[in-house]
Amino acid sequence: MTISSTGNASIDSIRDAYKSEADKAGETSDALGKDDFLTMLVAQLENQDPLNPMDGTDFSAQLAQFSQLEQLMNLNASMTTLASSFSTESQKDMMSYIGKQVSGNVDSMQVENGGVSGGFFSLAQNADIIVNISDSSGKTIKTLYQGGKPPGAHLIEWDGTDADGDAVVDGTYKYSVLANTGSGYQEMPTSVTGVVDGIAYSNEIPYLVVQGILLDPDSLTSVSDVDGSGLPQDSILSYLGKTISSNQPIISVKDGVVSGEDLKFDLKENEAATIRIYDPWDNLVQTIVVNDAVEGENLENWNAVGSDGHGVPEGLYYYTVETGSGTGTISVSEEVSGIEYANGSQYLVLKDSGRLVAISSITAIN
Repeated sequence: MTISSTGNASIDSIRDAYKSEADKAGETSDALGKDDFLTMLVAQLENQDPLNPMDGTDFSAQLAQFSQLEQLMNLNASMTTLASSFSTESQKDMMSYIGKQVSGNVDSMQVENGGVSGGFFSLAQNADIIVNISDSSGKTIKTLYQGGKPPGAHLIEWDGTDADGDAVVDGTYKYSVLANTGSGYQEMPTSVTGVVDGIAYSNEIPYLVVQGILLDPDSLTSVSDVDGSGLPQDSILSYLGKTISSNQPIISVKDGVVSGEDLKFDLKENEAATIRIYDPWDNLVQTIVVNDAVEGENLENWNAVGSDGHGVPEGLYYYTVETGSGTGTISVSEEVSGIEYANGSQYLVLKDSGRLVAISSITAIN
């Protein structure tokens, strides 16, 4: 005689359902889990004495215990995920960077939903620029020919397409900047300095937002606090009273007046020189040709008027000088008399010329 367990069809149904869920999850563990508990319960029911079956109250109690076990295991899984999240955040402590002055190396751009985060590089002198963009395997997918760029900070504008014009998939893309100042193309380091404005996530990875650039916290080279005026403590203030040198003096225009003396440049011989003045977005606003420039120091007046004959907007500007021999320079060496905060950055004010100098452009300190 074949003996069947009470409610065998229902038990088999429950068992098959849980077995299906376990197979879907692909769970493998040496620990005794809820599936093992259910297996033992089903086996107990299938092998009970048909003449003395389990009391319904006992069966209900075991099911209640199983339900409690399942809830506890789910809670444990949630706590594990939460603990992992807190561990990750504690390692990065991203929010603690908000409002601080940081410097870091930048060599990647993020592509997400067709949008591209900007790349960044800074030049100390005029140079022809080529930017190579590569994927995660290191393969160059596109080359951007930027042409001639003047001294200063520059953003890399990439539309998120490869060499064939096709949109690339979302992810992180590395870039390298090659600069030619007259002796061939050489790869140059790229870095950014500024106050952390916020935290941005790209492809579920957190980045610091500095001057509109996404900066990986792992790439930071320096971090300093900022006081209430927006100036980093124990850093920029230490330059006051010192004599610094820079080859990137910045012009400040306020109320239609250029601060300080005329535009200064030096030549190694008598020759014509061309001064080009740019706004912060690298737009050419005025060109001044000096045909009678002489060897040594030259001063040329600019009345804050653009090439269209109208006064330029208030703000910061920079200039370059070009000669036939390529020997013109615009270096300055003066005492720092003050600090000015503009365009989200801080600048040193030179005592004699009234020019502004960014800390990143300092070439010598006396």
